This record gives sequence, C-alpha cells and structure tokens, in this order.
Amino acid sequence: MKLIEKSVKILDNHLCDHCLGSQFAGLLSGFSNKERGKIIRNFLAMLIENGEVDYSKINPSNFYGFKFKQNKEFSKKIKKSEKCWLCENVFDKIDSIVKKASKKLEKIEFNSLLVGSKLPEEIFKREEKIWEKIGIEWCESIKNEINRKIGIRLGNIFNKPADFKRPDVVVLADFVKNKVELQINSLFIFGFYKKMVRGIPQSKWGTPGKYKTSIQEIIAKPIVKATKGKNNKFSGSGREDIDARCLDWRAFVIEIIEPKIRKIDFKKMQRIINKSKKVKVRGLRHSDKSTVVRIKTETGEKTYRVRVKLSKKVEKKDLKKLKKLIGFIEQRTPNRVSHRRADIIRKRMVKDLKYKQINKKILELRIKASAGLYIKELVTGDKGRTKPSVSEILGCEAIPKELDVIHIEKPKNL
Repeated sequence: MKLIEKSVKILDNHLCDHCLGSQFAGLLSGFSNKERGKIIRNFLAMLIENGEVDYSKINPSNFYGFKFKQNKEFSKKIKKSEKCWLCENVFDKIDSIVKKASKKLEKIEFNSLLVGSKLPEEIFKREEKIWEKIGIEWCESIKNEINRKIGIRLGNIFNKPADFKRPDVVVLADFVKNKVELQINSLFIFGFYKKMVRGIPQSKWGTPGKYKTSIQEIIAKPIVKATKGKNNKFSGSGREDIDARCLDWRAFVIEIIEPKIRKIDFKKMQRIINKSKKVKVRGLRHSDKSTVVRIKTETGEKTYRVRVKLSKKVEKKDLKKLKKLIGFIEQRTPNRVSHRRADIIRKRMVKDLKYKQINKKILELRIKASAGLYIKELVTGDKGRTKPSVSEILGCEAIPKELDVIHIEKPKNL
C-alpha cells in the first residue's frame, strides 16, 4: 500500500499531526512525528486541490485552516474538530505532566532517568484499528512518542541522560489520572566487612528481637541516613554463625531502597561504621544488582580456627588420626538449621587441617574447607549426621567452644 493511499485511509477520522505522523515514523530521520504529519497533510491538501485524490471518505476537519482555491466543494465541508480521534489531544497534556514531574524530581538526586506512561485503553484500541487498515510497516506507537518527548524534556531540564537498562529513577506519567509518580530505583553499595565480636547475627531478619543489633544494621544505619533511604537489604558472600567472629574480609552488598541522595562520602561512612568496634568495613563503592547474584553464588575456600573441648583426655599421638578428616565429608542438613534448609546430604571437602593441643582436653584446629561446610557439625558429628567428624575419630564427645573465620578466598571479578 502506497503512502498516499495509507494516509487517505486513516484520515476518515480527524487526526492531529502527531498521530498522523506517527504512522510514518520509520520514514526520514531528523523529523519529529508532528513535522511528518504536517508534511503529509500539506501534500495531501495539494493533491485534493488538484483533484488527484478521492476525498469522498476523508474527514474534512483534517484540513481546517487550509484555504482551497480550486476545490470549493471540499472547502465548504470543512469544520473545526475539537479533538483528535486517536489520542484525544493527549499531547496537549505533556506540558502539565512535565511540570509535575519536575517538581518531584527536584527533591531527589539522580544521574539517569527513564519515562513510562499510562494512557487510556481506548487509545490503544483505536491505534489497533488504524494498524489493521494500513499495517505497521512505518508506524510508532503513541506511547513510545510520549515517553520519548517527556524524557527529552526532563533530560534537558535536569541535564541527565536516559538509561534504558538501569535508570536511577523512572518517571511514571499517568494520563488517565493526570498525575506523576516516581519509582526511585535502589542504590547498591559493595564492600568488605570484618565481624570483631561474637553474639551478633549478619542479618536483622534472622532472629528479630532476639539480638540488639546485627552486622546489617551497623553498616546500614549511617548509609540509610546519608542517602535518606526508605529501607535496606543486605547480602553477604556466605555468612558466619552468630557466635563466630569473621576476622578476614567478607564481601557484601547493601541495597538502599528509594534513596533520595545517591552521592556518598564513602571514606566518611567507613569511619562512622568502624567506630562501632563490632564491625569494620573497607572498600565501599557503588555497585549494581548483578553483584548481589555474584557474591551469593561465590564458592571460595575458607579457613576456620576452632577451639574444641573434649569429654575425655586425648594423648597427642592420637591427634594424628584427625588427618583422616581431609577429603570429602558427607553432611546431612544439620539439626540446628533443618527448619529452614532442605533435608539433604551434601558432600563438602576438607582441604587441609592443622591441630594444636592446648591441653589433653582442649584442642585448637585450623580447617581449610570448601564453601558450605558446617564446621561445628564437623566437630560434633551432629548425632551421626556428619561423617567423619572429630567426635567419631577421637571416640569422645567434641564440643566447639570458639569459632573464627580467619581466611576467606576473595571473590573473583569484584
């Protein structure tokens, strides 16, 4: 179908220049849809005037304001139309939407944006009817044009670029209710922490109300305050037990939800957090959601130091048997976490083990192991759920008294 034929077919109802031009958006670069619509309308008027187009099915209101010299018959039929049949003059509301969005955006800090819009369903239905008539060879949807126009306007006002993948803020323009809402996307901050004391959990959600604070809360509090965020989420590259210290640097990402400020003095944040003396942090920097996935799937080796109390005296020569622990360990999900973990048997590896006898009933073990090995159960045996174990090999009850993570293999590409 030729361009003129398509134009005539869709002008059986009154269309504004935006909606007329949007049907031919794929033709010629450097023009707006409104400019394309004007070009097509002017050209059609010339053809109607010259008698080259059958105008019997064209709505004359499409040519209101034109002064025909030759075609007086058509000229007499022309009357003003108040509304575009397709968009119902939705483009006239853009100025109002931009003002509303600007007022909201002035209150937050952002580096990039994206615009989305909600239009009346009737517009999409009418748009479908046009496409059924002439096809979609060159067309662009009204929604795309509106989003682009608002995005360009706001981008120019705030001197911020559009980001179609990870915008800091999404402007949601509701043309049905004539309002604007902002979707402020999360701020992700990567870093490393050490846990210097025992008795605090990693996450505030783990045991709510039972502990006064957590690693998450200590790190998040000053950052949430500085960014004026609404809430936060914490993800670590593994976790240590509540009663264990972490004396090497563990990678983490903290997600600040709905931050109003995105520029952070990371050195200042580190100083504030490190004053707690319970947790130390370093290497704070901006990150993204993909880092959360990477650190959660990290499988690096870890080295533990655990002090073990034995139920009976053991001679130093018998401790050599502990080397039997090096190799694969079969661990059924420990009793202490069975309420939140699937009850399965996992195979994990002890890669190295060193021991030191403090006295005949107390040992200190250094265990290098693959990620996911439960160290306490490696000591106790967990009533036979972990095999082999220190208890099984030494033939007595072995109880872990103090546990520290002393080395963590650093995550790759972080």
